[in-house]
Amino acid sequence: MTPSPDRLARLRGVDWWALACCAVAVGVYLAHGVEGRLSRDVGVYAYAGQQVADGVAPYVGILNRSGPLAHLIPGAGVAAGRLVGLDDVVGIRLLFLLIAAACVGLMYVVGRDMFRSRLAGLSSAAALLCFEGFIDLAAYGPREKTPMILFLLATLLATVHRRWATAGVCIALGALTWQPVFPVALVCATTAALVGLRSGRVRALLRIAVGGAVPAAVTLGAYAAIGEVRLLLDDFLLINLRYTQQEGFLTNPDEAWISLVNGYGASLAVFLVGLAALLGLTVAALVRRRDLSEPSTAALVGTGAAAGVAVLWTYRAYNSWPDVFFLLPLAAVGIGGLAGHLRHRLPLRAAVAVTVAWALAATAIALVHSVTDRDTRIRRQRASVAAVMRVVPDARIASVGAPEAMVLARQRNPAPIQLLGLGLSDYVDDTWPGGLDGYARWITEDRRPLLMALGNHSTIRLLGPRFRDHYQRVGRAPTWIWFVRRDAPESVRDTLRSTLRRPDRPVQG
Repeated sequence: MTPSPDRLARLRGVDWWALACCAVAVGVYLAHGVEGRLSRDVGVYAYAGQQVADGVAPYVGILNRSGPLAHLIPGAGVAAGRLVGLDDVVGIRLLFLLIAAACVGLMYVVGRDMFRSRLAGLSSAAALLCFEGFIDLAAYGPREKTPMILFLLATLLATVHRRWATAGVCIALGALTWQPVFPVALVCATTAALVGLRSGRVRALLRIAVGGAVPAAVTLGAYAAIGEVRLLLDDFLLINLRYTQQEGFLTNPDEAWISLVNGYGASLAVFLVGLAALLGLTVAALVRRRDLSEPSTAALVGTGAAAGVAVLWTYRAYNSWPDVFFLLPLAAVGIGGLAGHLRHRLPLRAAVAVTVAWALAATAIALVHSVTDRDTRIRRQRASVAAVMRVVPDARIASVGAPEAMVLARQRNPAPIQLLGLGLSDYVDDTWPGGLDGYARWITEDRRPLLMALGNHSTIRLLGPRFRDHYQRVGRAPTWIWFVRRDAPESVRDTLRSTLRRPDRPVQG
C-alpha cells in the first residue's frame, strides 16, 4: 500500500535525529541495568509511588518535602508495571528510564532551536547523555529530579518559541515535582520576555502567570476535594520554609567537590566547560544587544540568567551531587552553543566532523560508565527482606529512615512519617501529639510492629530510650538495620540473627 502524499509530508517533517537521540539513550541506560540498590531517597519515591498506585494521595502516604508529582509519576510506573506483571521497582525504573531518554531527545530539540543548528542540538544531547549522575538516576531511580529536568527542558523550548502560557504551565509542573527549580525556570522565561520583547512584555508575563496558575489551581482543588489542603501546604511549603536544615556548597567545599567528582566522574569536565560556555555566550549576546530581539538569542540570555540563579541556589543548599541536576541541561545548552559557534567559524564538513566526533566520544563515555559501573546491590536488599519474611511470614514491619525496606516488603508503614533528618524531626516534634517522644511511644507501644527497619544510628538516637527498651538489633541489610521486639520468642530472635548473617541461605527447620 502506497503512503498518501499527506502522510509522506508528515514523515518528511519529522526530525529523525531527535528520535535517534532517544533511542541511543535508551540503549545506554538499559546497558546500566535496573538492579542498582535502593537508597533511602530512592526508597522514598518508590514507596510514595506504591502508595499512589494503591489509591493513597501524595503526602497522605508518606511525609515528604518534594512536590506531589514526585509521588504521582512513580505511581504511574508502579501501576503500569503491575498491569504487565512487573515488579514494582522494575516498573518504576523502566518508566524513569524512558523519561530520561525523552530528556535527551528534548535536549536535542532545545539546542537545535536555540542555536538554529542540528549540530548544536546533537552536541547538546550528547552532553546530557554523558553525565554519569544522570545515567545513574535514569536506571536506578526513581528520583524527583529526573522528571524535573523534563519540565525544565520543556520550559526552555517554550521560551525559545515564545509560547509564554506553555512556559508557565511547565514552570509550575517542574515546581510541583521539585520546588527549587521554580526560580530557575521562572527567571529563564521572564528574562527572555523582558529582554527580547520590544512590546507586549506585560502580556507575556501575564501569560506565564496564568499558565502557571492552572496546574497550581488543579493541585489545590484536588487536595481540597479530599480535605487535605493543610497537609499539602505543610509538606509542599511549610516544611521547606520553616523546618528544612541544609548546608550550602561552601560550608564544606572539599567534601562538596568530592561528592561532585564521585557523582559525575569524567563528565564533570563537560559540565564545567558547558557552564563556562553558557556564561560566555550570554555575555556576548548582551554585549551585541542588536540580536536580543531574536527569540533564540533572548532565550539564550534567559538560560544564562537561569544558570546564575541555579548556581546561587547551590551555594545556599547542597547535600550531594543530585542537587545540581537543574544545572545539567543548562550546561548542555552551553556545549550546544559551542557547536553552533563552530558551525559559523569552520567549513561545514569540518564542523560536521567535529560534532560527530564529540557525539561519539560522549556516547562512549556514557556507555563505558553504564557497562563498567553497574550496580546489582538490590539483590542483596531483596534477599534480606525475603530472609526475614521466611522466618516470620506474617510479621508487620515498620520503618523509620528506611523506606526501601517497606518497598521491597510491599507493606504499608503504620504512619506516613518515615524520615526524620534535615529538620523533619523538629516538624514531627511540633505536630505529632506528644512530639517526637509521643511518636516513639505510639509506634513502639501502640502499633507494636514485630520488626522495624531503621536507616542509621542517628535515627535510633532520635527515637530515644523508649525504642531501645522495646527493640533489639538482629542484623542489617545493605542500607538499613533490622530490629525485633524484645518480647518476641527467643527462638525467633535467634533465627533472625543467624538468617540475616547469610540471607541468601535457606532457613534451617
